[in-house]
Amino acid sequence: MLSNFKLLHDTIEIIVYTIPVGESSKSREMKAYIEDFMFQNNCGRDTMILALGGGVVGDLSGFVAAAYMRGIPYVQIPTTFLAMVDSSIGNKTGINTACGKNLLGSFHNPKAVVIDVALLQSLPRRELINGLVESIKAGLIADEYLFRLIESNVTRILLKNDVDVLNDIIYRSVKIKVNIVLQDEKEIGLRSILNFGHSIGHAIEALVNGKLLHGECVAIGMMKEAKLAINRGYLNDSSSNVLHRLGRLLQSLELPVDIPAQLSVRDLLEKIGIDKKNKNGQKQLVMLADIGSTQSKPGYTFSVDDGDLIDILSPCASFVHDSAAKSTSDASNDNEPSNEVRIFGSTVGKGISKIVALSCKNRYGTKPSKDLPSGSQENRLDVPKKTQVCQQTVSENAINNFTANFYP
Repeated sequence: MLSNFKLLHDTIEIIVYTIPVGESSKSREMKAYIEDFMFQNNCGRDTMILALGGGVVGDLSGFVAAAYMRGIPYVQIPTTFLAMVDSSIGNKTGINTACGKNLLGSFHNPKAVVIDVALLQSLPRRELINGLVESIKAGLIADEYLFRLIESNVTRILLKNDVDVLNDIIYRSVKIKVNIVLQDEKEIGLRSILNFGHSIGHAIEALVNGKLLHGECVAIGMMKEAKLAINRGYLNDSSSNVLHRLGRLLQSLELPVDIPAQLSVRDLLEKIGIDKKNKNGQKQLVMLADIGSTQSKPGYTFSVDDGDLIDILSPCASFVHDSAAKSTSDASNDNEPSNEVRIFGSTVGKGISKIVALSCKNRYGTKPSKDLPSGSQENRLDVPKKTQVCQQTVSENAINNFTANFYP
């Protein structure tokens, strides 16, 4: 991929910087390493950052781009399902601290997002499911058809043998997030609904020390927050059977639905208390209204006291699968057309003389052609046309679309 820039524009210098895999790389220290590396390589405001990887690479790259010389352009090329449907879409960038996830960051729009579904073919099953949780969330808050589409195609999704289904899920997930972000870029109202399942999910994630992936924590969070909405009277579960449909779907994907026994309610409450949505010392959570909608009056989040949270966080509040629950709908009855996943962005190549490509080290078992140390750098102008990113091959179609959009 990177060699195409060399072929098109010989004056562009390409620098590759790899970071260690995992959330630990979303840190102040790693951000500083990258910035210092860019200063050492004389990167000016005519530099563009290319985020080639998953959510960690994208979030970190975006924050560096936002801060470096008060803002330089960056482009997202997500290589995981989670990044394709969620983290690469929108303008949020950020890093973690000891207090919690994404507590430092900025709003900085990527100049383009390039999505190539072919990258999913080499994505491990657990990582695919990890990202699918965000699509389930998107269906729950805004698109009942999307939820049914996933419900009805679990086997096809896991086998990755139906590109049309994957395309449709990704397209709809992206469309939902784009529409919401365009209406509330700074997350002061509507955009808060994208955090359904994340108040509790982030609290769990902060306490399990990497033993559960982000999507696995959010899956538990969605179950608990849906139960909270029922307890508060915002979600009438008797008519639509939301909780059992959600629980069945998550369990069919081998996702956890209950809080790990080793986590204390006290610690969870403390972490939920640090959430960015909180106001005036009050914990704020999104309330589900039905599959495809959330409560929006008087606002998009609602104050919740510790007593309500204790009821759903305690070990006795576990989900029990009910085989007699209402059967799922057949999404194929819907007349909505399937859509091709497209590139969101504009021409951004003009005036660029240097590209810093950030990616993570190989994580899926096979040794890359060159084993780079953690946080390493490599000046490389003769990159092979098919570049291995975490052992996921970037297709020629993505390369052609990418270069065509940058240098028409």
